[in-house]
Amino acid sequence: MASFHLLFLLATFFSLFVHCSPSPIIQAAIDNGTHAFYNCTRNNTSNTNNSYRSNIKTLLDWLSSNSSNNARYYNATVASDNTLDTVYGLFLCVRDIDPKICRLCVIEAAKLISSLCTTAKEALVWYSACYVHYSDRRFFTTVEKSPEINFMNEKDYVGDVGRFNNILWDMLNDLRRETGNASAKFAVKSVNLTENQKVYGGAWCLPCLSAENCSWCLSDAIAEVPTSCCRGKSGGTILYPSCGVRFELYPFHKADDNNSWVLPPPTNPRLSARPVGNDVTTLESLQFEFAKIEAATNRFAAENRIGKGGFGEVYKGVLLDGQEVAVKRLTRSSGQGAVEFKNEVQVIAKLQHRNLVRLLGFCLEDEEKILIYEYVPNKSLDYFLFDPHKRKLLPWSQRQKIIKGIARGILYLHEDSRLKIIHRDLKPSNVLLDSNMNPKISDFGMARIVSIDQIEESTCTIVGTYGYISPEYAMHGYFSVKSDVYSFGIMVLEIISGKRKGCSAESECVDDIRRYAWTKWAEQTPLELMDPSMEGTYSHEEVIKYIHIGLLCVQENPDDRPTMATIAFYLNSPSINLPSPLEPPYFQRRGNEENATSNKELDNIGNSTNGITVSQFFPR
Repeated sequence: MASFHLLFLLATFFSLFVHCSPSPIIQAAIDNGTHAFYNCTRNNTSNTNNSYRSNIKTLLDWLSSNSSNNARYYNATVASDNTLDTVYGLFLCVRDIDPKICRLCVIEAAKLISSLCTTAKEALVWYSACYVHYSDRRFFTTVEKSPEINFMNEKDYVGDVGRFNNILWDMLNDLRRETGNASAKFAVKSVNLTENQKVYGGAWCLPCLSAENCSWCLSDAIAEVPTSCCRGKSGGTILYPSCGVRFELYPFHKADDNNSWVLPPPTNPRLSARPVGNDVTTLESLQFEFAKIEAATNRFAAENRIGKGGFGEVYKGVLLDGQEVAVKRLTRSSGQGAVEFKNEVQVIAKLQHRNLVRLLGFCLEDEEKILIYEYVPNKSLDYFLFDPHKRKLLPWSQRQKIIKGIARGILYLHEDSRLKIIHRDLKPSNVLLDSNMNPKISDFGMARIVSIDQIEESTCTIVGTYGYISPEYAMHGYFSVKSDVYSFGIMVLEIISGKRKGCSAESECVDDIRRYAWTKWAEQTPLELMDPSMEGTYSHEEVIKYIHIGLLCVQENPDDRPTMATIAFYLNSPSINLPSPLEPPYFQRRGNEENATSNKELDNIGNSTNGITVSQFFPR
């Protein structure tokens, strides 16, 4: 059990957003040992491990010593012959604080951890001026969200709350993007609410976090603003070990002084840990030998085959270190050369998000083209959702979690990754569920990379699954991020209802889930859409809001559909006035569409010269 102590909060939000100068108050706080909190974790084994305890002492000494070098951030690793005794640690001081106070703070924090966390594998402490953290895990480049601190301004916002929430959401998401792209991982911003009032915001991440991980961390922090933290309040703070975000109606930063927000980049002393956040961009680090993949799958044994898609078969494998993987062996008729294959591996490998299936590597030998992914054990969403017995394992809370996770994954593809990607084949069978039933979007075989500022593209070949592809794409070949929004809306309605288009012996069905949902909505009986197996597990208001969002996503005009950023805001806002949905269009069905993926050719539609098709990459 973790030992968590909230003792004394000297300054909100790690004081990262308060312009600091050497003050008697801070000095006295350091001298007296007052601190925000400390956390000692996993105490059961460390007390008997003298080597590990010795490494912790050495690490804390290094951190204390290097705090005198005018560094505001420093990470280090202490290793010994037994890799299990390796210790990783860092300190981070608040911006533009006097170096002497930074040093004193780090020294006191190191002393505190030594005295209070004597048997802990992992510990951290926040003072008002600095933060110190050590662990037996390499955590410098990963997102750490526990322990978490939430603060709120006790004053309620007075005014148009809906407008305030919309402006606040846009500002915080601007900060998320700016912080991830900033070398120092800091950003501040202010936005006009009225002629006489502004809202001020700030965000930070640990300097070693990649842009993607910083954005992910801040995205989750921001999602808590309208829920667990600061609903209806005029200010608030979410603080994680890896990042934090704050907003107020008064200035708490010097927005006109960019220098006041620059932390030095991570130092690279001899004993510092090597940042690993961008290793995925190196092809050499991704390449597997064919012999190892063959051994992992027992020579691609039939009993290890777990799936088959249009571009190849998927096998479960176990690497030499015990890691389970999914191995997709592409057919030799895939039509892609070695250079193109390598280029696309690099593209897909850069997609790092917890709600996307992760590419671990590839193999390219002779005629063999193989992709290695993380293994996702719980099959796909449709395996549970459309089975009358298995869907009982999906109560409303679980379905809500899945919907939000899918939304986060699509938002990352559209706005937060370095590449702007349109999936084009979103459906329940392409959403895999991990051991905790977290959703992971898979199968990017139809995906298209487009220019960041590109609004719409056209294609001669329609790919995807009818029933999930948008009207403008199906009829005219035009696709955009709003095409994915349409597919997401269909999935939301299917997840709520447990019904899908078409009929089978195993699942309930409707000919057109959009029309069925709209009919119930127009008749003011939306809860009749609900899957009966969820009876008693849901809030009526929440379900109606999710049906409302689903209907907004499937409107005929792409301009009427919300963006994924707006959808994420809707999903995470407990009370918000949503626009009224328009009636979805009628679709004429095209023969047997139930399970087939279309490759319809369109006449008189020009080829795009701006997009790159990402083919064959995610396991079916």
